[in-house]
Amino acid sequence: MGKNIINDQEFTYDDKYSHKDFTGRRLSDVKDLNGITIFGSCFSQEIPDTKVFPDIEELTLINCNTDNIYIDPKWKIIGCSNRRFQVQTDLMDWEVDKNNKPIKPLQKEEYLKLGLSINPIDLPKEPMEKNIIEKKKEELDNE
Repeated sequence: MGKNIINDQEFTYDDKYSHKDFTGRRLSDVKDLNGITIFGSCFSQEIPDTKVFPDIEELTLINCNTDNIYIDPKWKIIGCSNRRFQVQTDLMDWEVDKNNKPIKPLQKEEYLKLGLSINPIDLPKEPMEKNIIEKKKEELDNE
């Protein structure tokens, strides 16, 4: 068991699942998760609302990457990243709403720097062969 202090509150966390990279993995068949606290792990998935954990009543996630994972309303989530994103036709990840409609690119600053539109209406109708940032950088290099 590890310990950490956040906002003057001490948390004891489970070492087996804390400070680990579970990117793209599912723990739905794991039996020892109910009631534990996990600190600083990555559970990020490619598809929004992916169910990573089994049906459990109690779980506390602190400072974890929970991007694109389903979060049960009964669980405690403290300081976690929980973005919903999907690859769009420009072959880049965009934040999406609850209906999976694109809102803005995750690399918004890079789009703006390169003069690319961040308006979802401007996404290509068909998937590009190369992601839009690589394509734009190549165009600029060839000028």
